[in-house]
Amino acid sequence: MTPDQAESIYRQGLVAAQAGRWAAAQELIAQAIMARPGVAVWWATYGLVLESQGDLPAAVQAFAGALNLDGNLAMAMDGLLAAAEALAAAGHADLAEGIYCRALALTPDTVAALVKASALLLVQGVDPSKLLGRAALLQPERPA
Repeated sequence: MTPDQAESIYRQGLVAAQAGRWAAAQELIAQAIMARPGVAVWWATYGLVLESQGDLPAAVQAFAGALNLDGNLAMAMDGLLAAAEALAAAGHADLAEGIYCRALALTPDTVAALVKASALLLVQGVDPSKLLGRAALLQPERPA
């Protein structure tokens, strides 16, 4: 498959996702990724499709794959953190904690991951002050 063909298949997957045809979107985007695995946005989109189908573990893998390729891809980090929140809300704090750790390992200066991980630690009865302190250093309050 040529790069142009992979791009076309990816776009077909996007159209399928927008139409709510999740299985078709998953298949098409997976084909595009197999042909060109180095496109971070495709991995993040794949994660969104998997998440839409309720497959959070696979979505987490796809979002992490996107971040491995581009640590600054906000849509991938947002997806990873949303999956962790969904798991925590469903009573899977251990899985959520693992995802937050993975997010911080991939991009250590992500304030949102630090704050969300801190909230989870607080609920678990663990002092989150170190993480919150790190978040404050990264994004100090700005005077109005």
